[in-house]
Amino acid sequence: MKGRWKSVKKNSIDFMFLLPAALVFLFVIAVPFFQAFGIAFTNWNGLSKEYDFVGLKNLTALFHDTQTINAVSNTMEYTVITCIGVNILALAITVGLNLNVAGNRFLKSAMFLPIIASLVITAFIWQRIYGDVFPVNFGIVSPLTRLNTVIPGIALMCLWRDTGLAMVIYNAGIQSVPGDLKEAARIDGANAWQSFWNVTFPMLAPAFTTCVTLWLGYGLKVFDYPKAATGGGPGKASETFSLFVYNHFFTNNRAGYGQMAGLVMLIFVVVITGVVTKLLRKREVQL
Repeated sequence: MKGRWKSVKKNSIDFMFLLPAALVFLFVIAVPFFQAFGIAFTNWNGLSKEYDFVGLKNLTALFHDTQTINAVSNTMEYTVITCIGVNILALAITVGLNLNVAGNRFLKSAMFLPIIASLVITAFIWQRIYGDVFPVNFGIVSPLTRLNTVIPGIALMCLWRDTGLAMVIYNAGIQSVPGDLKEAARIDGANAWQSFWNVTFPMLAPAFTTCVTLWLGYGLKVFDYPKAATGGGPGKASETFSLFVYNHFFTNNRAGYGQMAGLVMLIFVVVITGVVTKLLRKREVQL
């Protein structure tokens, strides 16, 4: 009985330590989430105290809205460019800097440096570069002003800022590759490319999965870059799905519709990242 009382007392103390975090989660995340879920099925404008339940009308309107297709298309274009671009650049630069290049430690630090800038600051920096440096020094019109180049122009901001972070992940993976495997490949007559492709790259599968999953998620929910750099323009050419949700909820005073779009976006992101991650994990096992 005495031992049981000690166990209850210990569990109570542990629970008291967990209680503050549990309360924060409950009132900051759980309660607002379920409130938002309810709002998605109303016509609330975000301001008035009165609103009506409209059922699935918001969902139906969302799938019939031409701007939804535009926002999804912009989001997917940005995601494909950044997810592929960041991983290719980071892996290529990391491999190059691990070949005992002079000053490679400095170069690694320099490549990582842009990550300290916030997303908004990065957008403002590149907005100034596109607006002032490109036209004056190169005679190139800012890509942010053209319909067919605005998404690649915004994606370049992500490549500049995030490549260094992906490099850190890939560098950790490369450092964990046993030297014996590389030496065995060299003895077997493998050249540098064959050694990388058949030895190093398969060992980087966990790092590759991590980077692809991260930048896939970042891309699908991108908001800061287009909001700060273009506001979704010109026209709606750079309006991503996150910005689409924001504009309807706050700018257009259609909180119910915007919240429904947000829930659809949540499901969209979770499903895509979940499926891709599962496929990549299966690939790790096969390798």
